[in-house]
Amino acid sequence: MRGSSLLEILDGERRLWGSSSDGSGLFREWSPDRSECRIVFSDLSPSQLAVAVHDEQAKARDGGYALEWKVYGHDPAAGLTEMLAAAGFEAGDVETVLVLDLDAVEWRRFDGPPYETRTVHDDRGLADVAAISRQLGRRDVEAESNRLGAMLRERPEGLSIHVAYMDGEPVSSGRIHYGHSADVAELAGGRTVPAHRKRGLFSAVVAARLREAAARGCRYVFVDALPTSEPILTKLGFAALTSTQPFT
Repeated sequence: MRGSSLLEILDGERRLWGSSSDGSGLFREWSPDRSECRIVFSDLSPSQLAVAVHDEQAKARDGGYALEWKVYGHDPAAGLTEMLAAAGFEAGDVETVLVLDLDAVEWRRFDGPPYETRTVHDDRGLADVAAISRQLGRRDVEAESNRLGAMLRERPEGLSIHVAYMDGEPVSSGRIHYGHSADVAELAGGRTVPAHRKRGLFSAVVAARLREAAARGCRYVFVDALPTSEPILTKLGFAALTSTQPFT
């Protein structure tokens, strides 16, 4: 499928991920407890965006929630990143949006050591994910665990978390989010304990999630990749589609 068609699929999912119930033209994705809001798509002109940036900032401040605005490289509105920076939003790292067509995947690329991977569903499994995150020095571990737990309770069919183990200890993990379209999924949260890197664990957890997605009938899998993971994912068959950058 051509890149333009894949971008249409991605943008369609962005609209479905978010909600535009207030008629503002902004599509917002909320955390289960509504402590975090992420703007994932907009149907606004540049002049409308200039007003919306300040309005959304004021709503977040008054409502006491964290706000993130995701800007994509193919978005048509010019000057949005400059508007966000001028309003005091902090720019995050630029990530490459990659896509994999599961109908054309070469599974031999995932041949590697047969690590034990499990799908976790409960507090014990989330504690294993948290243990990995703590070894990476992440500061938001407890909040993330609470958020993932809420997501599993509210929409268990929409999230799957995979963990790889060595000698019974959790060493690598990753999530797969299933969109509202049956043929689309998104990888996120890929992490490996530093002492166990370069052993194929990251790829093993990617493979476990892709096989699950294929079994569920998904066609396209997207992922926002940092420079550290992009080379691994492209080697596994993912292709670059666009870029994305968070502003908080």
